[in-house]
Amino acid sequence: MIPFVAMVSLRGRQSRTFRLWIPLFLVWVLLMPLAVVLSPVIFIVCLACQVNPFRGFAAVWQLLSALSHTECAVEHGGAGVSFYIL
Repeated sequence: MIPFVAMVSLRGRQSRTFRLWIPLFLVWVLLMPLAVVLSPVIFIVCLACQVNPFRGFAAVWQLLSALSHTECAVEHGGAGVSFYIL
């Protein structure tokens, strides 16, 4: 299943933490018309490059599905940024 929510945390030098929840399902809904419009072009490019378009779609779906539970944190000098994809 593709991830639906991301949480971004910003930490300042004074230990204040600002958390922002980003609903990724809105991003997927907004990108869907673009994917529908570009799908014939992507299909033709896959055929020109001798790549099975259905296997390509499966690979992209697996990549998006693997993003869930991804956590990344960067800290430097008391300040930091972290994000977690649910």
